[in-house]
Amino acid sequence: MNDPNVRAAQEWVNAMYDGVAEGYIRCAEDGSTGWQTVLSLTQGLQHELGISPTVQNFGPGTFDALVARGGIRPTETDTNLIRIINYALWCKGYYGAASAGRWTSVTTDSMNDLIGDAGLASAANVSNIHTRLLVQIVKALLRMDQFRRVPGGTSEIQEFQRHLNLTYVYGENITTMDLSPCDGVYSRDVQQAVMKALQFEIGIERSEIGGYFGSTTKARLKEQPTLGTGSDGALVHLFTALCVFNSPVLENGSAIPTTVRSTYTDDTEEFVRAFQKFSQLTVTGKSDYDTWAQLLVSTGNEYRDTTACDEAAPLTFARAQALGNAGYRIVGRYLDEHLDPGDDDYLGKALTSTELSDIVRGGLGVYPIFQWNGTTRANFTYDKGFEQGGVAEARAREFGFGRGTCIYFAVDFDATQADIDAAVLDYFRGVRAALGRTNRYTFGVYGSRNVCRNVSNRVGATWSFVSGLSWGFSGNLGFPLPANWSFNQIRNGTFSYGSGSFGEAWEIDRNVWRRGSDPGTTVLNPARSPAQDFIDLVQRLFTAALEYDAGADPARLVCQFFRQEQYNGPDWRLSLGAVDQGWTAALAEQGLTLAGRRNLTDPVTGTSVGTEHLMATLEMCLEYSSTTDLVSLGDGGGWAGDLVTFYGDWRENKDRFPNPMLFARDYLGKRDAASHFSNDQWIQDADGFNIMRLMRTESLGLPDAVARYYGTDSPGAGDRVCQRRYTLFHADRFDSSSSTTQTLARNLLLGRNSDIAVIAGTWFLISRVSLDAEDRPENIDPAQLTNFVLAYAWELQERVEAEEGK
Repeated sequence: MNDPNVRAAQEWVNAMYDGVAEGYIRCAEDGSTGWQTVLSLTQGLQHELGISPTVQNFGPGTFDALVARGGIRPTETDTNLIRIINYALWCKGYYGAASAGRWTSVTTDSMNDLIGDAGLASAANVSNIHTRLLVQIVKALLRMDQFRRVPGGTSEIQEFQRHLNLTYVYGENITTMDLSPCDGVYSRDVQQAVMKALQFEIGIERSEIGGYFGSTTKARLKEQPTLGTGSDGALVHLFTALCVFNSPVLENGSAIPTTVRSTYTDDTEEFVRAFQKFSQLTVTGKSDYDTWAQLLVSTGNEYRDTTACDEAAPLTFARAQALGNAGYRIVGRYLDEHLDPGDDDYLGKALTSTELSDIVRGGLGVYPIFQWNGTTRANFTYDKGFEQGGVAEARAREFGFGRGTCIYFAVDFDATQADIDAAVLDYFRGVRAALGRTNRYTFGVYGSRNVCRNVSNRVGATWSFVSGLSWGFSGNLGFPLPANWSFNQIRNGTFSYGSGSFGEAWEIDRNVWRRGSDPGTTVLNPARSPAQDFIDLVQRLFTAALEYDAGADPARLVCQFFRQEQYNGPDWRLSLGAVDQGWTAALAEQGLTLAGRRNLTDPVTGTSVGTEHLMATLEMCLEYSSTTDLVSLGDGGGWAGDLVTFYGDWRENKDRFPNPMLFARDYLGKRDAASHFSNDQWIQDADGFNIMRLMRTESLGLPDAVARYYGTDSPGAGDRVCQRRYTLFHADRFDSSSSTTQTLARNLLLGRNSDIAVIAGTWFLISRVSLDAEDRPENIDPAQLTNFVLAYAWELQERVEAEEGK
């Protein structure tokens, strides 16, 4: 955006200080605010304070010099200092005086607005503010921190940020603490502010409050009484704020809510239990040390028990056994090394077939890691990702890793958001394209929390291996654990066993392994499909259905087995009829219940996929055929029903995500996301439809269709049909057309060209989430509705292109 006032600031500061202030760096004169401009203004301020050379940082020297001067107040007579204030206000998004060299009532009002936005209005205004706090305001003015809520920010977090400023910066006058931004977003600066507030509350000397989770802080925190239901006070307030920062946490697919409060309630305990379970901690529901640590830093308590590790050093059979005897169950090893053995920097970290065999014989699982010089941004391009993805697949095939194995590609440097956007994401798109040529393996990401979150949400990594050990990485500060984390690397050290000539010692990284996540590999060159148990179950149920009622449709009865609990309510009975209770009772007598049969292992991603929704979708597709131009009731049991409920999710979060495309980026089809259209549901919707099409186009019975779809027997070059699930779904349901996808999605939401039952179902689903009339699809901004349906079409297209190696 070209703002004439910002441009005026840029032109003035360059003309005034370039070649005059030693060390001065010119800013662009483009009318766009940003760090470059405010840092140039900061250098101008330093010059006026007599600091030389000037630097692009508002550090302690600048702060102390401005305090000594008494700040910059409405009585200021130095026109250059007044210009800096007025121009900084324009760059911050506040009004400055029309005549920048004069301090006018506009300047005063805007400074007071900033003081109020920082949460300090009850304490001071620009006319009576004490000097140190005034300098804090000026420092905030010359940074890019925001003090008004931004898109994605919440009023609850903003209110807490203001509390930090009023209570600790102003009230307690903690001199090592800067003003917290008040944008409603959990960030690195907010985390640092909370750490300093916590250090104050647990009795650390003011001079030692630095915002680092060091030995003194750890020792003092361990001495604190455990908080639980009924506890209250400042520590509860800080603890519950950290809970909010580390939310959402899912429990059985639903987000467990939590709020910032000064009293520890039953709701707080419920969230803490869910958080502890998610974080692989002992579930107590109380604020024990491990929970505090996990809320505060990426390592958590680095000395807690771990069952996984990764290492560069090769393993022998004896080493693998020793790790197993010490409680380790899985180890990460490198598929390859980019240097030749003769290179001086060669590490010898690459896995060998003999070593892999020894690891598996020693009782450990393996998760493969791939890293070719992933320590610099220069390595991260699309072409290098494509090349390295191909090498990783070739090596994994040579070693005999089974289909669906997750290969972790490493981002082993402190990648900023700019690095991620400009380089890291392109690299992983290249990896995805290379692996998508066969869809034999899936990919994961090793990196900071923010790297993992971005690569997972925006490129589709299956699992995240978090470099929590790099606690100082910017991407590990101010970000919660990614929802799809499988391993969290928390401590480096030596592992040893035995003694003397009968023992060894070598270096390992200790990792927390999340229950129910990536299982790793324990069988090499497996002959069975990962979904074989489900394939066998369908055959067994089909045979039992024929015996139960020779006149009934056995495929429908098999589907009824899976939908007997979740998908047998009034709406489903209206569409498909009630589940035959005699049938499910007869199966129960044979020991066939849903217990232990609610999931199958996806051969493509190696992840768990729910069978109940899958088979309910299949039955709807079998019962109600679809055509290209009509949204049918069969669609309503799959993609259409899920899209309608996702629309409700978006409208409930419209204040944080006014743009539906940004909401979709974080929640549509994301693993373990708190939405009604998760990645699991994308798979179920596509697979239910595709199995129906396979049955009809090739005249297959249900068991044969399921075996063809998930098993080793498939029509193309050894690939399972499910390896092209989105391509088939896009082609057969939407004619491989993004335009058709958008049209059908729009018709669905607006009740056009749709089965009457679909229209009724859409109305029912949307009304069930208690949306106001203004939120109904026909009443929102048409451009927003276009963006919403476009987000669905783009997500589907993205998945298709990933399968096509693009």
